[in-house]
Amino acid sequence: MVEHTIDITGKICPFCLLFVKKKLPKIATGEILVVICDHPPAAIDTIPYAMKKVGYPVETKKIKSGLWELKITKQ
Repeated sequence: MVEHTIDITGKICPFCLLFVKKKLPKIATGEILVVICDHPPAAIDTIPYAMKKVGYPVETKKIKSGLWELKITKQ
């Protein structure tokens, strides 16, 4: 499985979601977009909610205090 990574640390909403939405069309169905994020509202709520709304599974994992890794599988 191919993984693509974007690091959006230092970005805040709504830019976090915009970066994700800009990258997803560039990857193939079945591939995974790994998002590194340090903005809690985006990591915990905004990005997972938006992705589930369009049917893309999301796994959210806290890497360390204040830093999350989200794995979005493009469907």
